[in-house]
Amino acid sequence: MRPITTLARPFVAAPYIITGLETLRDPRTRAEQVAPAVKPIADRIDWLPTKDPETLVRVQGALSLGTGALLLTGKFRRLTALLMAVQVVPTLATEHRYWTEDDPERRASERSHLLKNAGLFGALMMVAAEPRKSPRTAELRRQLHDARVQAAAEGKALRREAAAELRNARREAARQTRTARRGGRGAAKAAQAVRSVRKARRGRGGNPVAKLVRR
Repeated sequence: MRPITTLARPFVAAPYIITGLETLRDPRTRAEQVAPAVKPIADRIDWLPTKDPETLVRVQGALSLGTGALLLTGKFRRLTALLMAVQVVPTLATEHRYWTEDDPERRASERSHLLKNAGLFGALMMVAAEPRKSPRTAELRRQLHDARVQAAAEGKALRREAAAELRNARREAARQTRTARRGGRGAAKAAQAVRSVRKARRGRGGNPVAKLVRR
């Protein structure tokens, strides 16, 4: 779905960007068109900083340009779709009032534009209400997280086992070293004892066999 979404973004953003630029360049035409419907509504809203239809149209044009640019870049997708849907509401309420037209062709044209804007409003609301992550993507992310946690636990256990084996090997090497040292000391004591015996025998009169041979 990612390539399709990337391809569809410019088509949705283009009307908002173009309308915003045209409205900021020449707001008078659009202000005259929507003034009969906007003026009574604006007079009832006390928190609006201005009641001038032309200024309100300029604000709407700037908002349209900004949301179109955000959608084109793919930033804040859900918030951008919600703001775009909000911008369609005044259009649905003030423009394309086909029931006031007497000409059948113009009446059909205005009704067609109204239905298109209504469809766009519904599509934008669907995008704004779409879950942040699809269930399949969430499941894959969860499985990846579990695999990472398991791999980390196994690696920790292997490191702990290797450290224990290393300690045991060091202890065994130290034990064998101590045993070898003790064996060396015993051999040295035995050799010293043999030398002492031989010296004692020589001190008593030498070798008896040698004395018999000399006689």
